[in-house]
Amino acid sequence: MKLIPPDLAWLNLPNLPTPVKVLFSGYLLVIGLGLCMAGLQIMLTHGMADGKPGLSLDDIVYSYYGNRSGSKLESKLNGSMKEMGTPEARLNIINMGS
Repeated sequence: MKLIPPDLAWLNLPNLPTPVKVLFSGYLLVIGLGLCMAGLQIMLTHGMADGKPGLSLDDIVYSYYGNRSGSKLESKLNGSMKEMGTPEARLNIINMGS
């Protein structure tokens, strides 16, 4: 058993004054809340990038690197220009480009 010198005997949590306990507890609560908010933000911004619910490695890759399986024209036709034409016309343009 390790003996603690008498001058350091107060350095444990039960012997700390109440304001210091409140300070440590508040710090841990704020850090924990911040961690929960960061996790929620990641889930909301990147959670559906691959089209499936939940966070996966593919979500992070698609969010930061993109899906490079198709051409730039195909990504535009399936992305920001999707409502500009019918699905048949978009498929026809994509098949002509390949």
